[in-house]
Amino acid sequence: MWLRAPDRVVVHPSTVEGRVEAPPSKSYTHRMLFLALLARGRSVVRRPLVSNDTLATLNAVALLGGKPRLGRGVAEVEGGEVRGGAVVYAAGSGTTIRIAMGVAAHSAEATLLYGDESLNRRPVHPLSEALRSMGARVCDTGGNPPVKVSGPLRRASVEVDAAISSQFATSLLIAGSRLGEFELSAARLSSRGYVDITLESLSMFGVRVEREGYRLFRLRGTPKPVDAAVPGDYSSASFMLAAGAIAGRVEVEGLRPVDPQPDRRIVELLRSMGARVRVEGGVVAVESTGPLEPVDVDLDGSPDLAPVAAVLAAYARGVSRLRGLERLKYKESDRLSAIAWNLARLGVEARVRGGILEIRGGGVEGGVARSWGDHRIAMAMAVAGLGARRPVAVEGFSRVPDSYPGFLEDLARLGARVEAVKGGGV
Repeated sequence: MWLRAPDRVVVHPSTVEGRVEAPPSKSYTHRMLFLALLARGRSVVRRPLVSNDTLATLNAVALLGGKPRLGRGVAEVEGGEVRGGAVVYAAGSGTTIRIAMGVAAHSAEATLLYGDESLNRRPVHPLSEALRSMGARVCDTGGNPPVKVSGPLRRASVEVDAAISSQFATSLLIAGSRLGEFELSAARLSSRGYVDITLESLSMFGVRVEREGYRLFRLRGTPKPVDAAVPGDYSSASFMLAAGAIAGRVEVEGLRPVDPQPDRRIVELLRSMGARVRVEGGVVAVESTGPLEPVDVDLDGSPDLAPVAAVLAAYARGVSRLRGLERLKYKESDRLSAIAWNLARLGVEARVRGGILEIRGGGVEGGVARSWGDHRIAMAMAVAGLGARRPVAVEGFSRVPDSYPGFLEDLARLGARVEAVKGGGV
């Protein structure tokens, strides 16, 4: 069962005001569901994100031996045994397939893992190599999915090159937690905040974590069942907060003020661009103060912020430079090219130079944008329409439920004029 959204959405220039609740964190939901599979007993994950990506993880958990049950606002998982011999479809979720590769390596029976067209273009080779060095048998397709994995894992220490994706390190840490004692050495670790989320999730499940910065990680103990809640998601909240900075005033509740999520940086970014930002408890409020100020910022540690940061830069009075974006070509789309292409279609001057996106702000004219099969590109372009001179149509909007199924409803709740059009997809 996959969640659906319209293929084409038109966002009219609007003023937004009000409060919405942050969706549950996708990153935490993925990790907690897989750890619940590894824990012997029944775990209760409260307020999980229910999106297409996390439904792919729930399906993987079931096929790999867990017994999950999804209720209203809660997911229960009876875990303890990892079973292979399945065919796991991860849809478009890179986190699902990469963590599942590590988990599947605990079974002597081979598991076949694959995804949709975009996921099958995303690399897994460094993770394959690391799992092989631990004793697993891994056969990938030219370094990408589909991939076949079987175990068991025999070695409790490993090195991984995580320059392309921190998900390689996350997969190994989660899989390694099953061994009782485990040591991971990470070279060129990217998006470090996501590894912090992994370490916090491991601690929730009773695994002791020792570390030497972001170079060496030691785990002690195995996952134990938990009853724990998923925190709010700064990644999804960033779109609503940006809407406030562009077109009115928005409050998002359910966000922890101290949180390892790398996209919590949206708060700092909005302040630096001149928006009025207030943080009180679990509520972040953002208000427009007029044209934004340009920034020169490195987003290497928060790559998922790039689409929404680019839209904010389009509304700044001057030239912004977003740096550290080389790895965006390995996302659901070639995100760097997709952002620049869309901004140009909407009347904004944007240029890519290596891993730098240079944007000359001054406002958005309007027009037709394309998601390129990427949920974050679709949501960013929808937000771009709020302050545009004429409407913005977003084609290929149907991928938004991958991470934020309630996006359109929340945008409308804030007063945005949104028109969903059946058909008209790319």
